[in-house]
Amino acid sequence: MKERLYEYKTIRSQGAILSLFREKGEEVFKFHSWDGPAIEPIEKDCKLPKTFYLYGNLLDEEEWKEMVNQREGLPFYKNPSLKHLISDYRN
Repeated sequence: MKERLYEYKTIRSQGAILSLFREKGEEVFKFHSWDGPAIEPIEKDCKLPKTFYLYGNLLDEEEWKEMVNQREGLPFYKNPSLKHLISDYRN
């Protein structure tokens, strides 16, 4: 089995969905999401604000949109031609 260079996690905590990312060799997960806010409140009484992060760097919504628009092509995990390379891909 080929070793992965990264790991993604999505968890629910304190009434929000948290998107996390960790690179190989690192012990700590960082907030990260190309698809939307890395911290997204889902319950009315959630005290966590909607927050945008890329690789652990806090961005405001405009900065995040600019970074997303500067990317070229689809991310590898959404590219149909590369799905066969992802061993744990499920849909």
